[in-house]
Amino acid sequence: MRFYICADIEGVAGVVDIDQLQPSGSGHDEARRLMTGEVLAAIEGVRAAGGGEIVVADSHGNGRNLLIPDFPDAVELVQGWPRPLVMMQGIEQGRFDGMLFIGHHAGAGSTDGVLAHTMSGRLIADVKVNGESWSETDLNAAIAAQFGLPVLLATGDDAYTGHVQRILPGTATVTTKAAFGASSARSLTPAASRAKIRSAAEEAVRALPSAEVSALPQAPLEVELTLKRRQATELLAYLPIVERTAAHTVRFRVGDVLELNAMLYFVTAYDPKGALF
Repeated sequence: MRFYICADIEGVAGVVDIDQLQPSGSGHDEARRLMTGEVLAAIEGVRAAGGGEIVVADSHGNGRNLLIPDFPDAVELVQGWPRPLVMMQGIEQGRFDGMLFIGHHAGAGSTDGVLAHTMSGRLIADVKVNGESWSETDLNAAIAAQFGLPVLLATGDDAYTGHVQRILPGTATVTTKAAFGASSARSLTPAASRAKIRSAAEEAVRALPSAEVSALPQAPLEVELTLKRRQATELLAYLPIVERTAAHTVRFRVGDVLELNAMLYFVTAYDPKGALF
């Protein structure tokens, strides 16, 4: 059996502050170790239940957070940017039996999630798809469904796991910390969090025969994107497929979740002056 893991950092136990998120921050080295530990715990659980090949997408920040030397054989890592499927790159290569979200966070519309955002905390205020606010997990779970994969496990703070239980009721969750605010929480210790994740991953893989792929949203998708910067909204509306509906909001239509994923990544990452090649 093959399994796919999408790994992020904001939902990891012990990660609460923006200083832990970027290589320039004094807390980033510690956060990398914490993130790596939780992903390794999930891998141990998957393997204990009979899982074989595992692909892990390092999907936070610069895409080079996980400590590669710590990983066992038969695990492959997706790293770096840009990449066409963004956080879910690699899921399109071969057949997988299921996937896990490790260390994820609530979306931009959350009022209480730790370090909550969607795609870009500096740019995006909200993403609505067919009238509903979407988080990264809404989008990435839909991409998993596009490729026929059930989401077996999701881990993060209580705002995040509560959201997952609403949108993916058949998915197991592990709550790594209880949010007090945007950058504060009551967290499990790394050892306790890893133990819970390992156990939950093993149980989720053993329950794979009863797992269901989530339903895809009705296409075409009507998207309403609200940005934090008014000028960014103005410039985006120069694209002929985009309609500006308010000072900070645009609307556009896409055919499926893969097109949406590409569009959101373009909006948040396009920087021709910063391109190296």
